Parts: sequence; structure tokens; C-alpha cells
Amino acid sequence: MSSYQSPPLQRQRSPPSNAMNNVNAYSGRFPSQHFPPQSPTNEAGSSSGNVFVEGSSSSRSRSSTIGQSYPIAVQPPMPNSPPQNVQPLFAQHSGTAGGQHHISRPVSHSAAPGSGPMMQGGLGGPNGVAGPSARPSGIGSSSRSPFSTPVTSLSRQRPHQILLINPNSTRSMTEACLNSIRPIIPTGVEVTGYTAPYPAPTAIESATDAIMSTEAVLRDLAKHAASNGETVQNFDGMIVACFSKHPLIEALRESYDVPVIGIMEASLYVARMLGGRFGIVATGQRSKIMQDDQVAAYGLSHFYVGSESTHLGVLELESRPREEVAKRIAHASRTLVVKGADTILLGCAGMTDLTRAAKDAVRDEDGRRTVNVIDSVEAGVMMMASLIGMGIPTSKKGLYKGEREARRTRGQNWL
Repeated sequence: MSSYQSPPLQRQRSPPSNAMNNVNAYSGRFPSQHFPPQSPTNEAGSSSGNVFVEGSSSSRSRSSTIGQSYPIAVQPPMPNSPPQNVQPLFAQHSGTAGGQHHISRPVSHSAAPGSGPMMQGGLGGPNGVAGPSARPSGIGSSSRSPFSTPVTSLSRQRPHQILLINPNSTRSMTEACLNSIRPIIPTGVEVTGYTAPYPAPTAIESATDAIMSTEAVLRDLAKHAASNGETVQNFDGMIVACFSKHPLIEALRESYDVPVIGIMEASLYVARMLGGRFGIVATGQRSKIMQDDQVAAYGLSHFYVGSESTHLGVLELESRPREEVAKRIAHASRTLVVKGADTILLGCAGMTDLTRAAKDAVRDEDGRRTVNVIDSVEAGVMMMASLIGMGIPTSKKGLYKGEREARRTRGQNWL
């Protein structure tokens, strides 16, 4: 088990102690290869104690996203360029050739090196480097470019911390999720894996499995939240890495104020933004039926062509020969395309390292990729990073109002 992080920003952590150099020596639920367990910390001026805010509580954890603001540096507006002939715009590829700077924003066909007005920064090239102007204008007239100069955010004092929760007790599946997202973790984001403890089931393949895993994770996280060792205190968001409408998602939204999302809902929303119709590659036949119902619960049945089962159990994704699993995923993906899907979702966190098999299966005859294949774990991480960056927590006014006070009112002092 390990946690992965993007390249560090300004703040550097102190080196781990010798006792933590060997990851196998630590048996906590949040094992980290790079850093020791984080002890509870509070921002200056905040109250101590349980950091997770419920309902009307006035204290807020470091993990809360309320009130965060990230300043941006806005460059001054560009001066008007001299008049030039109107030319079509095209996207120029990035990279350099012959020592000239190339950019990916639209520029004029006539904007060859040394053949037009030059400007500093913005669309013309990197900041402080002269590049071709992208301002189309009529002969003898002058107009402002429709493109502004870029705005860039200032560096944050600390990385955004995401907890990726595997609600089953199979640690190798957590490792596979972390390995798959390592190349795409955004700058300034750290992701820590968590594997559900015993008696959580080894796979989530039924409603009973989902309920058992929810109970095990809730109790374990509550224990860690009150401990002085590794804790959920400093996390800014949580991802439930199970491709289902898992009951743990809503339970965590009730218990904590940070954003909580599931990988199924994240990938469904991404599919709706990038395509017209989507289909899901499922594991067993029961999963196919459950996914049909859950897509309807999310209100997206109109855009759904259905699920195709690989007829494999969750753990068989790892235990069966790799070639066999890849062939089954490829066959299911092609079947969904025939049904009209232009976007394919991999319907299990255990498929996260098999994305290539699905992508290769749905290539066009000329080798192009016109069908999207979405890894649900990647979609969850990228969407969570965006939610944290927006600084908006889970609403505590209605459905997700904290439940602890009501339990205590009725005399239930246990979780």
C-alpha cells in the first residue's frame, strides 16, 4: 500500500523517521510509503477536538473547504496590435522547431515566424517571449483580440489531500487503483489509499456486501478520527472506489463535511459531458442488473445503452490469466459500441489497469479512437480535485445534516 502525490509545491514535508522507512513495518489503515502518519493538526485560531463538522457545529476541521480562497495573478491587458489582414484560425501544435516557439492556442495562418506583429506573453507565446499575434482584424481597422491574457493561480501552502477508500478488504485492489492514477494526479494533490478492515468482504458483489463494508469502514474511520495517530483529519475529500451507488457514500456525507463522491457517479457525469450515449462493462450478471437500476437512480437512463457482463467475479479480474480478462473486456466493449455507445465505462475499480484492452478493442478500422473509454477511478480523482479547488463542502442543511446529534438524543451513544 502506498500513497501517491504530484510534484510538491512550496511546502516540503520533513523526512520520515527511521521507524517509518520500512513501509512493511507499519500496519495502519492508511499506510504511506513516503511519509509517517499525520497527527491531528488545527489551523491557527480554530478549536481543537473532533475536526469533522456536523450540522450546527461552529468548529471546522483543517479538512473543511469552507472559506478557502486561492488568489490568482492577473496579467495586465494586452495592447492593441497594428491592423492586419483577416486570416482563418487554426490550432498550432506545441513544441519547438528551428528555435521558434510554437503554441497550442489558435493563431493566424499568416503568423509564421517573423511574418507579422509580435506581442509579449498571452496568445503570442510564453510570458515574456515574443510570439505571433492572434488578433484577426479587417484591413484599415483596429480591434481587440477576443482572447485575454492567461490567469494563473498562486501556489498553495499545502497540497490538497484526498482519501481514496476501497470499501472491500482486498489490499491488492487498492494498490492497483493507486498505480493507475499515479501518472494523472494533478499538481498540488496527494492521494492516500485506504483498505476496509475485517470484517469487510473481500469484494462488493451484492447489497449485503455493500452494507457490511459500510459498517466496517464507518466504525474504523470514527476510531481513527479520534486517535492521535494516523487519522482522516487532514483529508480535504474522500472517494469511494466502488463502481456502484454504494451506501457508504451517503453515510460519509452525513458524517463529514468534506466532499465525498463515488467513482460510478463521477464517471457517469464525465460520460454525459463527453458523449451522447454510454455503456458499462460489468463484471458478473448480478452487477449488470444492479448497474441498470443505479443508472436509473441517477436519472441517466435516457443516455444509457446498457451494460455488458464479462461473466467474471471481482476477484477473478486478478486471479484469471491476464489475456483472458482482457479479451472479455474487449468483447464487452465492442458489443456496447454496436449498441450505440460512444463512451465506454469500466464498471469495476478492479478494471482500472485494463483500460488499454478496451481502448484497443473500440478503435475504428483506420486505427483512430473515436469512442471514449473512461477509467472510473481516474474520473473520481480528477473530479474530486476540482471540487476541493472550488472550496465547496457537502451541504449540511438538508439530506446530509449531521446524524450524530439525533443518535445521542435518542440515547444511542455508540456508532
